[in-house]
Amino acid sequence: MQIDFFLTLQKVAVLFLLIVIGFVAGKTKLISESGQKDITQLVLYITMPATIFTAMQLEMNQERLNTSIAILGIMVFCYIVMFIVGLLISRKLPLSDGRKDIFQTALLLSNTSFMGYPIIQSLLGEEALFYAVVGAGFIFEVVSWSLGVYLISRNASSTASINIRKILLSPGILSIIVGLVFFIGQWSVPEPINSVVNTMAPATSPLAMIVIGLMLSRSNIKEAFQNPMLYLAAGVKLLVVPVIITLILKAFGISGPQLVIPVMMISMPTASYVAMFSSNYGNDGKFASQIVFLSSLLSMITIPLVTLLF
Repeated sequence: MQIDFFLTLQKVAVLFLLIVIGFVAGKTKLISESGQKDITQLVLYITMPATIFTAMQLEMNQERLNTSIAILGIMVFCYIVMFIVGLLISRKLPLSDGRKDIFQTALLLSNTSFMGYPIIQSLLGEEALFYAVVGAGFIFEVVSWSLGVYLISRNASSTASINIRKILLSPGILSIIVGLVFFIGQWSVPEPINSVVNTMAPATSPLAMIVIGLMLSRSNIKEAFQNPMLYLAAGVKLLVVPVIITLILKAFGISGPQLVIPVMMISMPTASYVAMFSSNYGNDGKFASQIVFLSSLLSMITIPLVTLLF
């Protein structure tokens, strides 16, 4: 499976312009911080679950099951590699313990939902989105709400324990579970509910990009650009780790969707969860937000470059 570099550039440019719209809307106060939170909630709890559910409404066959299980296993391997790389690098940095935890988590968690799904869908289609949701999305949500929360909070003012109930009830996991039940049972959604869900799903991509733009508009841009640690985090996250994992997977003879989808998903910028968790548990939310900001901005350049690996 190959991805056209110039097609990727075009698709990323569209997403970038949507981010710019969100950025301008935030800077001009057209959308307030409370409005940003409302739109984020709309995406997280309504349109994103609709996207995930519709992506899983395909005919079940052995090939899809085998590919899904393979991608699931590959994603587990990817997270192990990302965890180790983040741990080794963060240990050596002249940062406080709290910032080291944020740095490590920033290398671990990719923006799977807000950027990964739209890019996979626009570049590779509905079939690839199905694999991205079942394989990458499921692992991402589990790792985020367990290991991610633990890492961010362990040296913060408020330490969190792993909450299985919260993991299972997170919007991403819950919608994946419901989608899997319908996929395995090959159940169809009755009208007009099916039409409502299918109508909402396409709204996820533009709304998610606008939310990212709104988040960026409220970051300290000048300070972010002047911090070399942020460039290091973004460089390792967006290029170094994808190259390492691609070389390892190719060495094991992995190709096609089982190579492209995991690598593309881990090539996304740092997830907004990192900033959210840092603020919620009393770690350095400002530092976390700046990593999310800079990695999101630079990913507009690096995502097309990653496609050259295939």
